[in-house]
Amino acid sequence: MPERKTIAAWLEAVQEQIRWKRARPVLIQELARHLEDQRDDLLKEGKDPEEAERLAVEDMGDPVEVGTELDRVHRPRPQWGLLGLTFVLAAIGAFLRVEFLQASPYPSREQVLVKTLASLATLGLGTALMMGAYFLDVSRLVRHARTVYIGTLAMTVLLLLYPTYYNALMTTLYPLVYALWLYSFRNRGWKGFLLTILGGIPLAVSCAVIPAMSGLSVLLFSGLALTLYAAGRDWFGVGKLKGAGATLAVVFGFLAYLLFMGYLNSFLLRVVIALRPELEREHRGYMGWMLQTFWADVPPLRRVSGEAALSVNAGARVFGAGQEMRPIDFSHDFLPASMAVAWGWVPLLALLAALGVLLLWLLVKGLRQSYLPGRFVVLAVVLTLGLQTLFSAALNFGFVLFSASLPLVVGNFQTVVDMALIGLALSVFRGDSIAREEPAGPLRPRKRLRVKFEYQ
Repeated sequence: MPERKTIAAWLEAVQEQIRWKRARPVLIQELARHLEDQRDDLLKEGKDPEEAERLAVEDMGDPVEVGTELDRVHRPRPQWGLLGLTFVLAAIGAFLRVEFLQASPYPSREQVLVKTLASLATLGLGTALMMGAYFLDVSRLVRHARTVYIGTLAMTVLLLLYPTYYNALMTTLYPLVYALWLYSFRNRGWKGFLLTILGGIPLAVSCAVIPAMSGLSVLLFSGLALTLYAAGRDWFGVGKLKGAGATLAVVFGFLAYLLFMGYLNSFLLRVVIALRPELEREHRGYMGWMLQTFWADVPPLRRVSGEAALSVNAGARVFGAGQEMRPIDFSHDFLPASMAVAWGWVPLLALLAALGVLLLWLLVKGLRQSYLPGRFVVLAVVLTLGLQTLFSAALNFGFVLFSASLPLVVGNFQTVVDMALIGLALSVFRGDSIAREEPAGPLRPRKRLRVKFEYQ
């Protein structure tokens, strides 16, 4: 093999040994920067350009050996365990959506067939999108964060025409979009902090327009957690305490505005009714009261059949003496409650525990990431799905404040989006060995006000 005497030829030989295409540009760029620095140092010592380049290359060693070692170290890190657990939970959700199809006691064969095909299509499409996101380069989203944000707002306008699908998309994607938007203003000082907060307003307003309280709650809680996390690491470059204090000031200012406008009082009234639904069991507290009635006699394990099963699946209960039954659809957001009443609370707790294991697994691996933008992406995904899980559990146990879907279990479209988000989080782990953070640039000097007193 001819001797490689130029930087370009040496880098080409190294690149030929690296099989992971995604790793090649990252590693070659780092090697090229190192070689050029060595060459420049030799030029300063008085070497001519050709000799300086030759010596720099020779100092790096044999390109085949270097490339082979890089190929051994930098390989994709498979995430088959998390992928498998996600698929299993989504498959269980598909089964449950068919099993608890009926909002009426006797669904037709056509209804069951359509629901079965839809659930299978959801599982297939969700798996395809999860694997597609799994092989995606997250750094591209990070580099084009503002483009993603603007594109999301444009898509929002279109999806407002289809609010059913828009709710699921909004609930699951907005926290991620906000996280990318926030990270794009790293080390931009107070201007960056202000633009970050302002960027969350259109997302929150669109949630209120639907309205979708679940989506708004997920966005506000996850946005607060992400902003405090960024401020605590001084990503804005204004100081940790100042950044955290400014974030909390925005929160309290928002609460004061809601209180002044009367919205907070209305919300607190809804909380009271959610805690004690029997106070208004004929109106807003009816669903919570019914759920508490269901849970009052749910054993650990049970398989209901006959008339009892029909009553459970139809969501029908005698409201009071002499009053007719009021049917409720327990096949969507209330599917977990229907599952518990039909089979007992142990299977439901096992399902929630499996979902909790998945989210905790994602969180622990995410916090260990050295690639900060990737860590932020994983945090956004875990916060989104975690809050959805908490809200859904509260809803199904009788705390009826707003609708909430259990991730990977309730809703076909919702499941597809959930699987895609998990695939995106797993892509961060897969490419951790080559993930590199873009240079943020020098911190802008902080402006300080100095007052000088002179006595005459």
